[in-house]
Amino acid sequence: MIYLNKILPVFVMPIMLIIYLLIYGIWKKKKWPIYTAMIGLYVFSTPIFAKNFFKFIEGTEPRQTTNNVSKAEAIVVLSGMINQVKSTNGVYPEWMDPDRFFAGIDLFKSGKAPIIIFTRGKMPWDNATNTEGDILRKFALDYGIPDSAIVLTENVENTADESKAVGKIMGKWKHVILVTSAYHMPRAKQNFESQDFIVQPFKVDYKVDQLNGLTLMDFLPDAESFRLLNTGYRELIGRVIYYIF
Repeated sequence: MIYLNKILPVFVMPIMLIIYLLIYGIWKKKKWPIYTAMIGLYVFSTPIFAKNFFKFIEGTEPRQTTNNVSKAEAIVVLSGMINQVKSTNGVYPEWMDPDRFFAGIDLFKSGKAPIIIFTRGKMPWDNATNTEGDILRKFALDYGIPDSAIVLTENVENTADESKAVGKIMGKWKHVILVTSAYHMPRAKQNFESQDFIVQPFKVDYKVDQLNGLTLMDFLPDAESFRLLNTGYRELIGRVIYYIF
């Protein structure tokens, strides 16, 4: 199932829509599909379009601080921030989006919950020995979190798996502080609420800078903006699939 979840959205991603238009234009020897594809590629690659689209995905709520958070029964930190690479001494973990981890550590040290739960995220095609949860546990110990306060789930592949795995751990205790990226929070929150959790969302890892105003650079296309658009578009597809099924 995880393969379908990853592969099927590819066929409706922005880059594929552009390719479809180009193929159609060349096949039918028509100019308008080619011009439309070129305009689409420009628009999709501009910061002004990509950032505003992603801002819609992330939501308008500002980044919280730990002072604004009520106490709960557990802090749940979702996977999706570690990349494991080859090194001269085997496999080495590198950070991609570490905000989730550090937010979880801050919340625990602020006394917001007695335990912190890391999910053992691991894809079927991932050859690394350790899951993300195992790696984060080691980092948490280094940051002074007691071993007795760290809990790991079973191996999980997606957000739905994470919510079910945490449910097995928590049992009758249902009040959690959920830590994940801002763009991922709406879907994650609904997954956990479907498992009867009382969710206190703690959004981190904002991708869109809301401090700077509009500049000329916002109209110049770049690869990073196109990547941002694709990330947001894939998340939107994930939400639609969740609502339908």
